[in-house]
Amino acid sequence: MTEASLLADLQWLAAPERAGRGSRSDDAAATAAWIEAQLRAAGYAPTRQPIEALPGQVNVVAARGTGPATLVMAHYDHLGPGFPGADDNASGVAAALAVARDLAHRPATGRVVFLFTGGEEVGLLGARAYAAAPTIPLPELRAVYNLDMVGRPFFGAAGDDDRELGGVGLPEHPDLADLAHDAAADAGLRLLVLRAGALTAVGQSGRSDDWVFRERGVPAVHFSTGLGDDYHRATDTLDKVSPAKLLRVARFVRGLVERTAPAR
Repeated sequence: MTEASLLADLQWLAAPERAGRGSRSDDAAATAAWIEAQLRAAGYAPTRQPIEALPGQVNVVAARGTGPATLVMAHYDHLGPGFPGADDNASGVAAALAVARDLAHRPATGRVVFLFTGGEEVGLLGARAYAAAPTIPLPELRAVYNLDMVGRPFFGAAGDDDRELGGVGLPEHPDLADLAHDAAADAGLRLLVLRAGALTAVGQSGRSDDWVFRERGVPAVHFSTGLGDDYHRATDTLDKVSPAKLLRVARFVRGLVERTAPAR
């Protein structure tokens, strides 16, 4: 994992010719094909899963290992022309790809599934399609880790030093929380956690793909640096994403995956 490789992925995903990766667009379909090619080049045998509610759009799924399963996911679609979506969610895709590549070279114990979803921005449709037809039974998932907006200062805070990351849904699962805090310390991150129920209380539930799994009883955590002034705006540009933070996040997720699978 390097800042340079993460930046290269960000540049591809947020380039003007991607036209915002609109959820129903040819650009989203091309992005899915690119992700599939990246996984294949890393040594995986990825598959495409059609999203019936979005004709022509797919999830991209890849896995390695055996035994207890951890799912790492990131949505690749965005709002369409004029919206680069560098943080939302090129950042999550780049981090997840970095973890996938690293695990291909240095395998961890257990089974890891990588899920890159389409249709998140129009109702979590890709995540719903996967949950309806999972590649492994949902009860076999030890945890789902959703990476959605992980490359900016924490909630836009001016004093952020590339070391703060939020974890929504961790307090409900103390065993996973212990693993996450341990992995965060190793990666040089400060993990700030929040119960998913707190978002429900303020009418903010169901905003990202992890909710689809949480509603089905699967332990699911949304890792994010939160909303900032550029959320869902044309100003969510590449120059505002920190490759240094993304590298810490990728190292954190790699370490967390390695810790999760053996835990019972």
